[in-house]
Amino acid sequence: MSKSAIKNHWIESVLVVFLVGVTVLSIGWHIYRYGGDYYYMRVNGSSESFPVTVPVGITQNGYVYRGIAKDKYGNRQRLEVHTVADDLERVWIL
Repeated sequence: MSKSAIKNHWIESVLVVFLVGVTVLSIGWHIYRYGGDYYYMRVNGSSESFPVTVPVGITQNGYVYRGIAKDKYGNRQRLEVHTVADDLERVWIL
């Protein structure tokens, strides 16, 4: 084999290793981010509200939701969910 052929195979090998590495990291991140237990809670209304200062300096209402949540096996857990100041559409579980 010539030197250019060996160099081309080396580049292909590095690219394959890089592709496999990115794939493994993506799968690991997906398991870390979306793995775990899922609980489902019906929300009929907020339990209380509190003032939230959003990043642009405006104060809006944030909400707290409390309730009993169930997993797919019927196990119950008490959850308290708060709105997040950065995005009032998103909630934070405590």
